[in-house]
Amino acid sequence: KARHYTLASRGRLLARGFAGFTPIRSRQALCAEQRCSQPDRGAVPPLGVCSHGGVTNSGEAMSDSYPLIPYGLGHFSTVRRDGFYYVDKTRFVRQLEKVRFAFFIRPRRFGKTLWLTMLDAYYNRNAADEFETVFAGTDIGANPTANRSRYVVLYFDFSAMKQALPTLESEFEGYCSIQLEGALRRSKDLFDEEMRRRIDAQPSINQKLVALFQHVQDHHIPLYVLIDEYDNFANTILSEQGAEAYHAFTHGGGFYRNFFGTLKAGTAEAGGIERLFVTGVSPVTMDDVTSGFNIATNISLRPEFNEMLGFSEGDVRAMLETYRRAGAIREEVDDALATMREWYDGYRFAEDAERDVYNTDMALYYVNESIAFRHPPDQLIDRNVRVDYGKLRHLLIVSRQQAEKERIGAPELNGNFDLLREVIEDEGAECHLRDGFPLRELGKRNNFLTLLHCFGLLSIRGAAEGLPRLGIPNQTVKHLMYGILRDAYDEAGVLSVDIYRFTKLVHEMAYRGAWRPVFERLAEAVERQAGIRDHLAGEKMIQGFLTAYLAATNYFLFHSERELGGGYADIWLEPNAVAHPEAPHGYLLELKWLKPSASDAQVAALARDATAQLRRYLGDDSLRQRRPHVRYIGLALVYHGWQLAHAEAVGTDE
Repeated sequence: KARHYTLASRGRLLARGFAGFTPIRSRQALCAEQRCSQPDRGAVPPLGVCSHGGVTNSGEAMSDSYPLIPYGLGHFSTVRRDGFYYVDKTRFVRQLEKVRFAFFIRPRRFGKTLWLTMLDAYYNRNAADEFETVFAGTDIGANPTANRSRYVVLYFDFSAMKQALPTLESEFEGYCSIQLEGALRRSKDLFDEEMRRRIDAQPSINQKLVALFQHVQDHHIPLYVLIDEYDNFANTILSEQGAEAYHAFTHGGGFYRNFFGTLKAGTAEAGGIERLFVTGVSPVTMDDVTSGFNIATNISLRPEFNEMLGFSEGDVRAMLETYRRAGAIREEVDDALATMREWYDGYRFAEDAERDVYNTDMALYYVNESIAFRHPPDQLIDRNVRVDYGKLRHLLIVSRQQAEKERIGAPELNGNFDLLREVIEDEGAECHLRDGFPLRELGKRNNFLTLLHCFGLLSIRGAAEGLPRLGIPNQTVKHLMYGILRDAYDEAGVLSVDIYRFTKLVHEMAYRGAWRPVFERLAEAVERQAGIRDHLAGEKMIQGFLTAYLAATNYFLFHSERELGGGYADIWLEPNAVAHPEAPHGYLLELKWLKPSASDAQVAALARDATAQLRRYLGDDSLRQRRPHVRYIGLALVYHGWQLAHAEAVGTDE
C-alpha cells in the first residue's frame, strides 16, 4: 500500500482512496456541516488547538476537527496562518537576544528552518503587519521584546544551492544577489532606487555586502543576517566529490571563505551587522572558512539552548492527547509514547542540560502516518532520515575519487570506521566535546566523536570521571548506524549480502523460530568474501557484525549488554511490536570468540559456558513481564577466529 500522503500548503489533506480510510474533510466544510459556533475568521488558533476547536450549535464537541500536522513544512508564517499544529518555542527568543552573533548546530530535520523563519517573522520590519496574526497565543507574542519588527532581515538558505562544482560559484553569487536585492526592495523607504542601483552595480556579492554594511552603518539601519544550512552544499560536495573539491572554495581564496570573511568584517565594531544567526549540522566548515576565528558564538553546547529545538516529552504527550481526543489516532497515548520514546527520544546536546528531547521530524512523522493510516507506521524510520544519514559513509572510507588518485584500487575503510564500530559495539564512548575543528583534524578521536554528536548519532548520557559519556540516543539511530557500517562494508568491497534474501530468513526467524539459516547465511558470506575476516577478530567485532546485518530488517529491537538474570546478555533481540505485533519469537545471543589456534576442547568449554549463561538470562522475569506472549530462545554462538564453530539453541526443543 502507499506509505505517504500529501499535505497541501494551504491546509488541505489530499487523502487517497485507501480501503477503510476516511478522508479528513476540510475544516471549513466540517464547520458548515456541523454548524460550528466558531466559523473561520482567518484567526490563528491558540497553540496546539485547531481554529475550529469549538462546539456545534447543538453543544456537541467537534471531535473530528483538529489541526493538521506540519510534517515537512518549515515556514513559520504558513504553519501559523493555516492552523497547523505548533509547539511553541518562542520563549527562547529572549535568551537568544543576549547573544548578538550566534552559531547554532543541530542534526538534520530538527526544526532549524522553522526556527529561522520564526526569527524572520519576529524581527523583520516588513512582516510587522502580520505580527498579531502569526504570533497570537505564543509566549513571545504575549510579551514581545523591544526588537520586535525592528530589523531589515537578510535571509540566506544555502540548502537551495545546486552542488555542481563548475557552476557553484556563479550559482552562489546569483542566489545571494537575488536575496539581497529582494531584502532592499522590500525596504524602499530605507534604500531608495539610487542606493539599490549602487549596491547592485557592485561586481561581486562580497562587494555588494560591503556597500550595504557601509550604508546601514552610516544611516543607523539595524540589520539582521540569518543563514540557514550554512554547510549544506559544502557537505554534499565533500561527500560526493572529495576533500580537494571541498578545499577549492573553503580555503585560500575560495569564494565561500571570502564570503564569511566579509561577514566577519560586518560583525566588527561599526561593521554594519547588528545581529547574526547561523545554523548548520557541524562546526567543520565554519572552522575551515574562518581559520578557527569564529565570527559568532557557538551556543550549541549551552544548556539554556538545549531545548530550543526538538520536543520535550511533555510536548509529545500533549500532541498525542490532542489527536487522540479528536479521534484522529486510535492508539492509546501511553502506548504511542512508549514507542516514540524508544525510537525518537534521547537527544541531549549540553552537558548540564536537565532532560532529553525528541527529534522533531521523527515525532511529526509518527503522528502524521498514524492519522493517515489509522495505525502506527509500519516503518518507524522515516525514509528521508535514512537518505540524510546515508550520506555519512564518506567519513568512514577512502572515497573512490581519492582511491583512484592514490592508485590504491578499490575504496578502503579508514580509521574513522574502526572508531564508529567501537562506538556501536560499546553503545557509546567518553569524549571532550569540541566547539570546532577543521576537516584535516577529523581523524582525531575527540573530533570525530564530536561530529557524531553534532549529527545526532551520539548524545550525552552522563559523565565518567570528569568526561562526558556519549551514547546512542534511540533505536532509530542504532539502525542508521548499523546501516552506515553495512554500506561502508559494501562500498569498500569487504562484504556484500543479498539483503532481500536475508530479510526472508529473518522473517522465518521471527515468526517460525527458524534461527539457524540466518547465521549460516552470514557464515557463508564470510567464507566467500575474505575481506571481512580482518574485521571479525574479537567478540565485540563479531557482535557488531551480526547486529549490523540483523538491523537491515525491521523485525527486532536491539539491546546490547542488558542486565538479565544477574548477568549481561550480549544481544537481546526483542520483537518489534509495532511493525510485527504477532511475531512470537525473541532471542538472547551469547557470543564467544577464540583465536584460530584454540583447540576444539576450548570451543566446547566456551559453548558450555554460554549455554549456562543463557539459562540464567532466560529465567529473568522481566522478559515475560515486558512481552508475555513472546517465547525467548537463547542462542550460544562460538566463533573460532572468523568461523562459526558452534551454534546451539537454549530454551527450545530444537
